[in-house]
Amino acid sequence: MDARLVWDTWRRVLRDDRLANWVVNPNSRTEDAHGCTADELAILVDYAGTPAPTESNIGMYRRGLVRNALGALDLVPLTRRLLHASGLDVEAVASEFVQSGGYADNGPYFWRTAACFVAFLAGRAEFFSRPHQDVLAIDAAGVALARRLGEAAPLIWPNTAAEAFSAESPSRNLQSIRFVAHPAATMISSSYDLTPWIENPFDFDPDQDLEASPRHWLIYVPVAESPHEYAELSQRAARLFDVLRVPKSLVELSTALNDVAQADVLALIDSLAGLGVIVSGSDNQPNPSKSAIASRKGTHAVDELPLASHLICGGAPHEAA
Repeated sequence: MDARLVWDTWRRVLRDDRLANWVVNPNSRTEDAHGCTADELAILVDYAGTPAPTESNIGMYRRGLVRNALGALDLVPLTRRLLHASGLDVEAVASEFVQSGGYADNGPYFWRTAACFVAFLAGRAEFFSRPHQDVLAIDAAGVALARRLGEAAPLIWPNTAAEAFSAESPSRNLQSIRFVAHPAATMISSSYDLTPWIENPFDFDPDQDLEASPRHWLIYVPVAESPHEYAELSQRAARLFDVLRVPKSLVELSTALNDVAQADVLALIDSLAGLGVIVSGSDNQPNPSKSAIASRKGTHAVDELPLASHLICGGAPHEAA
């Protein structure tokens, strides 16, 4: 038998319930073997000749996927807590998840598995409440950020950008600078105030009554190899960060935020640049070394940027997936 064909057929058996049943359960067999070729059928017959070890190997493979899925939830402790406090059979839910994905093996790409698991849970009726959907959306955004950074790490991370901002010369002409959101940061809004849950991601009560109040959450990775962190943004700071997904000059910002005075726009930039999540540079590559509004620190009433939490929630982004 062709070794490659044997390998490919075995991988099909591992991922297809119908073929798995075919090789371990004589009563499930049909003449066409679910569209297999004659050569593939010969391979299936060979596996069917030793049903006990074949079934054991299929079970080990699938149980391994369940373990990997549950391990991937360690990257998203908010979602993990939702699941573990739900009263559901956690392993059974993980088994349903891996089955729903065709028993796909993502190997070491745990962020990819985490993304799929969060999406799977978001579609379950047990998590349809608005606060739970908010939590799942926040974790989905954090996972997407980690995966994006795994594909293209920034040249300068937010902590370094913040240090450059703090040390910047006061002599720069602000009108000549274009500001942009740092690629290691993202923002997502929630319908409820999730502060107590974000501050206690491993042990919050998912049945707790929360205030129905729109909130805006900044998620960012301060340095390479670090977990991502959170900050709660005011509505105005959230608007500015959203506008700066595309680079803009101070004049363009003032136009986009036409109900915010230029002095307050500077204060908002000042607050966000202090975290290194707003930088200055070209459309293609932010260059935090050119941040140039440090001279304005203390000269305006800075819009509050309360840090709701700085908590570990996910590992460093290693994968390119």
